[in-house]
Amino acid sequence: MEWRYKTIEREGFSFLIAENNTEGPNLFWLGSALYYPRVIPEALSKKFKITIVDQRGFAKRLGTDVEKESSYDLDLLLSDFSFFQKQLEIPPCLVLGHSGHGYMALAYAKKYPELVKQLLLVATGPSHGAPLQERESYFETMASVERKEKHQRLQSKFQRQIQREPEGLEDFFNLYCVSQDALGFYNLSIDSTLLWEGVKTNKLAFDHLFGKLFVEIKVEDYLSAIKCPITIVLGKYDFQVAPHYTWDPILQSFPGVKKFVIEECGHLPFYERPKEFLFVIP
Repeated sequence: MEWRYKTIEREGFSFLIAENNTEGPNLFWLGSALYYPRVIPEALSKKFKITIVDQRGFAKRLGTDVEKESSYDLDLLLSDFSFFQKQLEIPPCLVLGHSGHGYMALAYAKKYPELVKQLLLVATGPSHGAPLQERESYFETMASVERKEKHQRLQSKFQRQIQREPEGLEDFFNLYCVSQDALGFYNLSIDSTLLWEGVKTNKLAFDHLFGKLFVEIKVEDYLSAIKCPITIVLGKYDFQVAPHYTWDPILQSFPGVKKFVIEECGHLPFYERPKEFLFVIP
């Protein structure tokens, strides 16, 4: 599937935008416009007119000003998304957030309800706080010996990479993600190295958003305020975020939210199980 790319400069950042050439329902996808086209299957790309926009953690910083944590406040990211959606003339539509970007999608739907027709959270746990602690025991119970051995090998390799670069790894985020392959992919033969090639990140953004804000986030505050339909799609063998069942106590209070768990699937349901994914999404 062919993707078209463009850049838009805004408030000291250069954002990459990726668009496919399908004439279908609009799908506004939040995250990395370089990474996500590599993991979106053709079946999904043929069904939706997809626009993927960088969030500030992936955008290129312009100028030489000292980087500030305040530049990555969540409200600023949401303002970016609103600007892009209007600038690119994307009507109110289905908005997708994968993994930690699911929290951005939740916040976006709450702040800009007029721009979001439906909301799709994929491989997003209730938070990066207490629910995330459950994944260790879940991994111990559910993971095969082969999966545990591969995870140990990848962790050892990652530690050696860190030790070889005492000043800090240039591609720390990319290498970290590759080191999580045994946690994120049901198929143990997958090596995600090429999927992350060339993806640049602003570490301060991820420290602030994923390491602080999303640890403390209360998804109930967003779910109670959002009026559009919400669907959550999770992989049964996703060991990168909180296990699928940690949503259940929360969703008891929100019976309108649809939750689907896909078997033999990890952290990227659309990539590993595209048919099943298309079957359950709006």
